[in-house]
Amino acid sequence: MIGRLTLIASMAVTCLAAGSEAGAATSCEALATLPLPQGTVTAAQEVPAGTYTPPQGPAQANLPAFCLVAVTVAPQIHIEVWLPKDTWNGRYRGEGGGGYAGQISYGGLAAGIRAGYATASTDTGHPASAGGTFALNSDGTLNTQLIGDFAERSLREMVLKAKTMINAYYGKAPAYSYWNGCSTGGRQGLVAAQRFPEEYDGFVIAAPAINWDRFIPSELWPQSVINKTVGAPITATKLTNVTTAVVAACDQNDGVMDGVINDPRKCRYDPAALVCKPGDDAPTGSPASVGAASCLTPQEADAIRKIWNGPTSASGERLWFGLEVGTPLNALAGDNPFPIAATHVRHWVRQDPVFDWRTLSEADFEAAFRESQRKFGEVIGTDDPDLAALRKRGGKIIIWHGEADQLIFPRGTINYYERVIAENGGASQVSGVALLFMAPGVGHCAGGDGPNPVGVFEALVDWVEKGVAPEALSERRGRKSQKV
Repeated sequence: MIGRLTLIASMAVTCLAAGSEAGAATSCEALATLPLPQGTVTAAQEVPAGTYTPPQGPAQANLPAFCLVAVTVAPQIHIEVWLPKDTWNGRYRGEGGGGYAGQISYGGLAAGIRAGYATASTDTGHPASAGGTFALNSDGTLNTQLIGDFAERSLREMVLKAKTMINAYYGKAPAYSYWNGCSTGGRQGLVAAQRFPEEYDGFVIAAPAINWDRFIPSELWPQSVINKTVGAPITATKLTNVTTAVVAACDQNDGVMDGVINDPRKCRYDPAALVCKPGDDAPTGSPASVGAASCLTPQEADAIRKIWNGPTSASGERLWFGLEVGTPLNALAGDNPFPIAATHVRHWVRQDPVFDWRTLSEADFEAAFRESQRKFGEVIGTDDPDLAALRKRGGKIIIWHGEADQLIFPRGTINYYERVIAENGGASQVSGVALLFMAPGVGHCAGGDGPNPVGVFEALVDWVEKGVAPEALSERRGRKSQKV
């Protein structure tokens, strides 16, 4: 089992990060010689207003003048801190990554400084080109250093180093500190909320990749089921028809016909309704039938039913949640497995770079799922419901998740929030520190047929600084995401 890693930071950096008396400001260039425990400043340069093109990222336009500081923390964690020169609003914002990370979030850095925030991002300690293979050493052992850096240490180092730079450059600590992230970025934010809440006042957590040890292998369940139940991929046409049919059947459950299922948990659609009937082998377009290219075989209907239900053990016990009905199936149940899930099972769980996921039976899947839990639950599960320290500090969390998320199962987030309520004194107590909003019809982080939430970060700032908790999240098309 890989245990959760704890960073022992120097007292000097901790004191600076926690706040200090206002002192003399330091020039951008002088930050290059700032001493950092376990870290080295590799660049400190003034960037003029306008467009900036990072050496390893896309061009970022409409930027204010800023001081760019790059830091490397041993062994290979890279951090960038962007400090607005004349437009700082006195606040700090940490930006999350996505997937296996591996790169600086330049878009997030740019958005942060445009809004006046001193902003930081990290590649979490490995290059993007490695994907998730960084977890496995060449001798077949797990690289616990890089796994721990990815899971937690890089995020703790980022905020400490960023606040050190802020204190030095502006001569004072930030008045408020925030986190902004989706997917892996959402998981990263909850790591901070659970393990070092003293560094942040508020968090925007979207579609969080928490329960990593369980939901990541569960992303391979659709492929495994189709492989063993059907024996060949289900065509994109059929998968799309399933989604269209279930939305049409359950759209009206909330009394509003808008092409979106509100709370898919209440939908009872059975894919057996699309199983081919006599005459469905007629040519597509025939008056007698929609054609065999559109209807399902009994095996395909059974596979889709299992995909919606989620992975189960040999005895029928639910291991994790499935895709919500009405969610597009092509991402996880398409022709190829989702790369992050395949890499996780191959390199993290089986520790075999040539392992073929197609060999997994449903019984084998359960064994791989349990092994993932055993090895990685503590280090990267990030699902500790105890938020007592954050609540004592007065911190705030806004979590939101699209109900048509095609990659991260929304019920995992609902399950976590329900456990937070149970652990922290009930709904009335939790509503003062954490709120969960579900967005009907919205996909992973954005997109989908539902109206996407907007202004979430601004709502968080109002809650932290003005005490105004949002009752709903504003969305495009005028609808609202409602609290759970």
